[in-house]
Amino acid sequence: MNKKTFTLLGLPAVKNTRQVMDKFPFPIDLTIGRYGELKFVFHQGKIQVLHKESDTRDFSFVWLSSNWDQRDLAHAICLYLKSTKTPHSYVEESTSKITDCMVFGLNNLPMPDTLFVSRKNIAKDIPLIKKVCGFPLIIKDSKGSQGKYSAFAANETELLEKTSNLPKSKNFIFQRFIPNEYDWGIMVANGVVVSGEKSYPSNGEFRNNTCNGAKEIFIDTEDIPKKIKDIAIKASASLGLSWSRADIIIDKNTGLPYLLEVNRFPGITSNSDEVLGAYTFLNYDISRL
Repeated sequence: MNKKTFTLLGLPAVKNTRQVMDKFPFPIDLTIGRYGELKFVFHQGKIQVLHKESDTRDFSFVWLSSNWDQRDLAHAICLYLKSTKTPHSYVEESTSKITDCMVFGLNNLPMPDTLFVSRKNIAKDIPLIKKVCGFPLIIKDSKGSQGKYSAFAANETELLEKTSNLPKSKNFIFQRFIPNEYDWGIMVANGVVVSGEKSYPSNGEFRNNTCNGAKEIFIDTEDIPKKIKDIAIKASASLGLSWSRADIIIDKNTGLPYLLEVNRFPGITSNSDEVLGAYTFLNYDISRL
C-alpha cells in the first residue's frame, strides 16, 4: 500500500466492522456511516454525494450494503462512485427519482437544481436547501407518480409544515420551482418520438398532470422542437428504456427546457397520438415474432 492513509466508508457499517478492519495488515481509517447522513446534490450541472460534509468520492473505498428501503440510495451512490472511479462494493440495482436524477446528471441532461436529504435532517439542512433549490420549491415523493404526495413550498415555514404532514414512511426530493405555462410530455418508443403534448395546469395548481386537471394539447411530432425531442430520446436511452414518456418543463422567463422525470408507465389518452405511439411500440416487437 502507498503511504497515503487508507480511508473506508461503511454504508451502513455493520456490527463489528472495526474488528474486520483490524484484520488488515495496514491501518484503515474507518468512517461508520448511515444513509440518513447522506446528501445528494444536483446543483448548476454539478453532482455531489456527501456523507456529512465529506464527498464520498474522496474515500479510498466505500463499502455499500442496503436493505430494501435503502437500495435505491445505495444504487445511486454506486452510479456516482463508478463515474468518479472510486472503488466500492457491488449493490443491486433499484430505481427511484433519486437514481434517475443521478443518471440524468451523469449524462448532462438539463434538470432543475435538486437535493435529497433525510427528512429527519430537513430543519438542520435549511441553509443547504436554500442554496441548492431556493424558494419556492417543489417537494416530490422519491417513488411517487402522478404528482401524488408532491407539494409546493413558498418559504421555509411552508417547507417544514408540509413535509411534516407527508407520509413518514416515504423519502422526498426537493427541486427548484421552474416558473412555467406548460410542460411537454414526449412519448418515446424504441428511440423514436411517437407522440408529444403540451400540458397546461389548471388555475391555482402547480402540477401539470392531467389527473390533477391539466389540459392536454397534442402536437404533431414534426412540430415538436428538435431540442425537446433530443432531451426525451437521450433520457429514455440513458435509462435503458424502450417505452417511456419524458416530462420536460419550459421556463417561461428564459425559454430553457428542464427534464423533470421519465415515466415508465405513461397513460394513453383516448383517440390521441398516444394510441398510435403505443401501437408503433408494440408492433415493433410483435412483428418480429
